[in-house]
Amino acid sequence: MDSLSRRKLLGGCAAGLLAGLAGCSTDAAMFVETVETPTAVGRKATDGPEREPRDSDRAELVAAAVNGGTNRSDSYGPPYQPDRPVVHNDTVYTLSWSEATRDTSRTEHEIVLTVHDDDRATDAEFADLPAVDRERVDPRMVETAVRRVEDTDEEFPVDYGARFYWPPAEREASALVPEPQYDTIEIAGQPVELSVEPTTVSLDVYRYTASERASSVAAFGRKLRRDHRFELSGLSKPEREFFDRVRSEGSFYKGSFDDVPDGAFKGLADHFVAEPAIFVENTTGEWLTRYDGTDYWVEIDFVLLDEYEQRLHAVESL
Repeated sequence: MDSLSRRKLLGGCAAGLLAGLAGCSTDAAMFVETVETPTAVGRKATDGPEREPRDSDRAELVAAAVNGGTNRSDSYGPPYQPDRPVVHNDTVYTLSWSEATRDTSRTEHEIVLTVHDDDRATDAEFADLPAVDRERVDPRMVETAVRRVEDTDEEFPVDYGARFYWPPAEREASALVPEPQYDTIEIAGQPVELSVEPTTVSLDVYRYTASERASSVAAFGRKLRRDHRFELSGLSKPEREFFDRVRSEGSFYKGSFDDVPDGAFKGLADHFVAEPAIFVENTTGEWLTRYDGTDYWVEIDFVLLDEYEQRLHAVESL
């Protein structure tokens, strides 16, 4: 389940925001994936191009950290905080970061979209904007503003504001900053006036460095197999039938809607929380287990099961 964040899905379900979507009213969730080779194990335990192939900023940051270290600035904290080792050119590294003793600033732009609902003339359409602008000003902003009118007593025109950063090179290609070239643009079928205001934002500076952990993803996977894999055995018949089902289907969401005996999930979960997880983050643990001669990567998110969350514990070191 890579295209939609598991945690976002579960968080939305727990809040009751995605009624009708599989996994809503979820007490817990389990994901099981076969990992037949050391490379497959290593990829599950690292963050690299396979996970975010289109994130060029992240790849550049990791490459720079490997090649002597790099600084990155952000107003919201470290821009990249992986929860596991990272991969660069098939070598596995531990990425470290710390706040530098200095800070910096940059110019960002407050964009206010004033959405109208009339037949006034427009100067351009959204598709006419350069790519650097379309990547920031999303038609969903206008759609959200329209829904505000539909769902409340608010009336047109309605404003939607957001702040964005255009690097200097992209600023030169922009039709919106530093001054908009158009007064009114058709976006999502609505005439939209734009106003732009520059603002200076203070940024913290973070120093990133990297230290080698393994010469290859496969070598890292072999180490995890040797040090942290455990044999899943001693299951009761209901537990075994349940795990067979989950490994076949790939995932399971536990809640009032499921058709699995309560004892089957909890009994199986007991086997996992008794073992140190390779990774623990909030309510989630990840394990490497061997079952019936095959290796599996198992992730369990104990969304609402506090008694299991409290029993999660991680390996002392990778």
